[in-house]
Amino acid sequence: MPIEALLLVFLSALLHTWWNYFVKTVREKQIFTWWTLAVGCVFYIPLIMLNWPIPSAVWPYVAGSALAEAIYFIVLIRAYQHGDFSLVYPVARGAAPAMLTVWAVLFLGERPEPGGFAGLSVLIIGLILVGGAGLLTRRTSFSVGVSELCPALVISFWISVYSVLDGAAVRIMAPESYAGLVLAITAMLLTPVVISRYGIRAIAEEFHLNWVRIVAVAFMMLLTFILVLEAYRIGKVSYVAATREISVILASLVGWRLMKEEFGRIRTAGSVLIFLGILLIAITG
Repeated sequence: MPIEALLLVFLSALLHTWWNYFVKTVREKQIFTWWTLAVGCVFYIPLIMLNWPIPSAVWPYVAGSALAEAIYFIVLIRAYQHGDFSLVYPVARGAAPAMLTVWAVLFLGERPEPGGFAGLSVLIIGLILVGGAGLLTRRTSFSVGVSELCPALVISFWISVYSVLDGAAVRIMAPESYAGLVLAITAMLLTPVVISRYGIRAIAEEFHLNWVRIVAVAFMMLLTFILVLEAYRIGKVSYVAATREISVILASLVGWRLMKEEFGRIRTAGSVLIFLGILLIAITG
C-alpha cells in the first residue's frame, strides 16, 4: 500500500473520530448532523464547480452513494442515541471492511495479495474484539448487546455499499468534486426527513445553540471524505477501507478517556491486532 495513501488514511481516521464524537455528545443528533451537511454546501458548491460539467458516467455512483450515505446517517444517529460510543463506532466501522472486501473483489476486480489478505484478517479480528469487549467480559447483557450491535451492523453494511461506489467513482471524477456532489445531494435527501420530524423551530434552535460545532464538523466531514477518496484513487479500495478503521482504536480511547466508558484488556488486545493488521497491509499488501 503506497505510503501516501497510508498517511491520508491516518489523517482521515483522526478527523472521522472527532466529528463522530461531536455528534455523539450533542442532544439533537439528527438535526445537528443535517446542519453540518447543509452548512457544508458552502464548501461543496465551489468544489463541484471545479469539475463542471459533471461526467454523465458518474451519476449512478453519485445517486447510489448519496442514498446510502443518507440511510447511514439516519441509522448512525439512532444507534448513538442508545449505545456506547466505544461499542457502536468500533462495530459499525469494524464489520465494514469484511463486507467491502467482497464487494471490491466482485465489482472492482481487486485481488488482495496473500500478505494483504492476512493483514485484513488480523485487522478484522481485532475490530471484533474491540467492538465486542462488553459482551465478552459480560459487562453488557446479551439483550442489550444485541440491541446495540444490530444497528451497528446495519451501519457497516451501508458503509461498505457507499465505499465501493466511491472507490469506482473516483476513477471517473476528481475526488474533491465528487465528495462535494455526494454530500450536497445527501443533505437534500435528509432535508424533508428532518423538517417533517422536528419542525423549523427546533432546527433553528439547534443552529443557535451549536453553530460553532456545526461549522467545524461540516469542514471535518468534507475533509475526511476527500482524504479517503484520494486514498482510494492511489491504493486498493479494500486495503484503504480496512486501514482507515484505525479510527476504531481512537474512538475506543475517546470513549474511555472523555466519556468514561470501559476499555479493558480485551479492547487493548484488539487494538494491538488492529495495529498489526494495518502493519501487514502496509508492508505486504
